[in-house]
Amino acid sequence: MTNYSNGAAKERRVLERYKKIGFDIYLRSTGSHSAIDCVCINTKTKVIKMLQVKPKSMSDKAVERLQAILQPLSDEYIVTFEVVT
Repeated sequence: MTNYSNGAAKERRVLERYKKIGFDIYLRSTGSHSAIDCVCINTKTKVIKMLQVKPKSMSDKAVERLQAILQPLSDEYIVTFEVVT
């Protein structure tokens, strides 16, 4: 398997895990090179999780660096929904 297919498979497993714990909207940013690989939303609790999925082999130090970089995303946001035609 390629790195892409391994990563995509892991992202799908992560989404399944969030689905099982009550998140009812979830998506993968296919082929994305952004800071966010997956988004999971629990409409009952109003919790939105933005996830960066990495391999278990990633060092603790690298994980800490990435979390520090992405920390500004952990905040309160105004979220709106609209249908665009």
